[in-house]
Amino acid sequence: MPRVARKYIQSNFIHIVTEGIKKEFIFYQDKYKSEYILLLKKYIDEMKKLKLISYCVMDNHAHILIYTENIEEVSMLMRKINTGYAIYYNKNEERVGYVFANRYYSQSIKDETHLLTCIQYIHQNPVKARLVNLPIEYKFSSFKDFCENKLDRRIAKLIFGTENYLLEFNKLKINNDFEIIDVSEEVDNKIESKPKIESLINDFCEEFKVDLSQVKKSNYLILKFKEYLSRNFKITNKTICGILGIGKNRIKAIESKLK
Repeated sequence: MPRVARKYIQSNFIHIVTEGIKKEFIFYQDKYKSEYILLLKKYIDEMKKLKLISYCVMDNHAHILIYTENIEEVSMLMRKINTGYAIYYNKNEERVGYVFANRYYSQSIKDETHLLTCIQYIHQNPVKARLVNLPIEYKFSSFKDFCENKLDRRIAKLIFGTENYLLEFNKLKINNDFEIIDVSEEVDNKIESKPKIESLINDFCEEFKVDLSQVKKSNYLILKFKEYLSRNFKITNKTICGILGIGKNRIKAIESKLK
């Protein structure tokens, strides 16, 4: 496979990671992940000098790998996406205030091996978090697009040396010589074979006939919510506060009153 010219790698390929403020689970529902991907593709299409290479939206962060012919458009892109999503998320969660951490992380790709490693790493995120067994099983990444040969043909040829890149794509391995931006999921020590956290949240809301906006207004429901999730996950107060969008010391304060 022909190597990608170094000048294109260093100046044109950018790996971006954006995460929820205080690592909150701002994408914890499927509809939230879908909305973020919709906004990502919408604004990429509008900005003609940008091309989307790969992406993966997790519960509290998102990875994006883009090709750009104008580096200044990257910050414009992220501002449009994150502003649009923040408005959508706050409206749905009946909350106000910041949704994303102050700055997104960005990393310039160094060379061809770094680029290919990054593509593989992004798609392996859900497997690493034990949400799925295989990347193809995860609905909120670009892995399926790669498998269906949907990558822009010009970009495919630039990266893989051919427009028919599936064989080369299937050979990708993660190269540990490179430091890839890593923002870990805040669900610690997830127990294998247990239900996904989103399903548990939905089950809780159905059982108690409430939605999350009602849960975070009631100390009783907050404690019940923690108890419910703790049956299936070794989960921290910080994580639960992130899911509910409440202050990080709220649960601790409630529990101290009961002692």
